[in-house]
Amino acid sequence: METLERYFNSRVSGFLEETGMGATTLGLKAVGDPNLMREIAQGRSPSLRIADQVLAFINRHERDSGGARAPPRRRRRRALSSRTRRTKRSGVRSEQSMESGTRAPIRFLRLPEVEARTGLARPTIYARMAAGTFPQPVSLGGRAVGWIEAEVEEWMRERIANTRGVARGGARPNPKRERTE
Repeated sequence: METLERYFNSRVSGFLEETGMGATTLGLKAVGDPNLMREIAQGRSPSLRIADQVLAFINRHERDSGGARAPPRRRRRRALSSRTRRTKRSGVRSEQSMESGTRAPIRFLRLPEVEARTGLARPTIYARMAAGTFPQPVSLGGRAVGWIEAEVEEWMRERIANTRGVARGGARPNPKRERTE
């Protein structure tokens, strides 16, 4: 079993190095779990089914590139203009003015990313949507749906505020009231 695990790890690390693809992207594209490669690096052994899916994705990617592997991409840092900025979380550049009052671009999250961000499982997300306590998805065409990132983040902020007991007005109610006798 150790030999299979060693083969899997060397194959994945070689693929990531040669393509320049991020581990999170590989996990998301191969099996729909952006945290998979991080968990494997921390010592979690992948199941045979998961390992097969990842290796099949790598093989498809190499086959689609015409049999030849793409040379590794070298990441260059370029000076960012005042109209271009890189977001902290994704590293994606967005063309927008840095002036205040500008709207951030709308971004859709697919279900695996919503699960990863909120820590909720798929059935829980759909149950809360049915109860009206979780943001509704938007149709992206066909059977594909996505959640608006800002709505999911707002829901998360509200959950934190409710858990911490912070009222909307900013006043914090005292959960331990002293009895007056």
